[in-house]
Amino acid sequence: MTASTDSSPLSLHHIAFDDTIHAVIGELAAVSLTNPTDSDYAGFIRNSPSLVAIAARCAQRTSELERFIELAQVSAPFLVRQHVATPHAFAILNEEATLALALLPARTAADRHAQREHGFALLRALQELDDPTLEPIARAAFGIETLSVATAGDVATNALAHAVSRFRELAAARSLATVHRVEDAASLRAFLLQVPDFEALYRDVERHARAAARLAAMLIEGDLARQQHDDIAMALKGAQLQARIALLRIAVAPVQNQFEPWSRLANEVIPHPTPGLTAILSLATKMGESLRDMLAAHPLD
Repeated sequence: MTASTDSSPLSLHHIAFDDTIHAVIGELAAVSLTNPTDSDYAGFIRNSPSLVAIAARCAQRTSELERFIELAQVSAPFLVRQHVATPHAFAILNEEATLALALLPARTAADRHAQREHGFALLRALQELDDPTLEPIARAAFGIETLSVATAGDVATNALAHAVSRFRELAAARSLATVHRVEDAASLRAFLLQVPDFEALYRDVERHARAAARLAAMLIEGDLARQQHDDIAMALKGAQLQARIALLRIAVAPVQNQFEPWSRLANEVIPHPTPGLTAILSLATKMGESLRDMLAAHPLD
């Protein structure tokens, strides 16, 4: 019998782990602006992140999570416990990616396809959970409606655009978000042990909300040339989106955070949310609860 030439690790025991600590950056953190100017806000909208690239990174993390599970099933229990941070970290990173894909605007047909496909993947995953309230929330968050004659053409066009441009978009995409393998256990554990700076995140929400209020007032009160109006309108959208990103980062944090201050601030910053945005916020809180329950059930050694 010919010996197998498959060089894949047989178990966690055979993994060549990298002990170097590398930065691990989630999708929401990657698109967060620090002390932005009005020009930064506008630029964020004009050059919004590629959803195709976010979905691809999410798929890579899912693949690594599945790989870890396969290895764990044939590994010694003490090794699985030793590396339990790895699946936790991949889960957190993918929850961030899901929220980013739901929240961020799709700027191309390929983006719209990636967004829709991820929404359907989420729905399939939710079918395995015993919580019937999650499916309608996920549908609303991703704007998934029953396919009709009116929408079928757009869906087909978006799918074709995705097939044609996916690799080009991936090559052109620039992001601070990182991807990792099971071998990066040390980095993933360090990421999981980081305590979110909730005070800074709350300040970010308030800073972006103040900027949005100021920009909205400028649109109403100012005698603006068309280009000025367009620039301010773009900046307003950017400020609003950044406030929502910071809110989601707080909600999905794996460390327990008081819900009341978050809920109160969310209501102040988004007094009249659309059904889709309401669903995204609800999805984020449920994801955060699920992640914290998972960590409590399988704590780090």
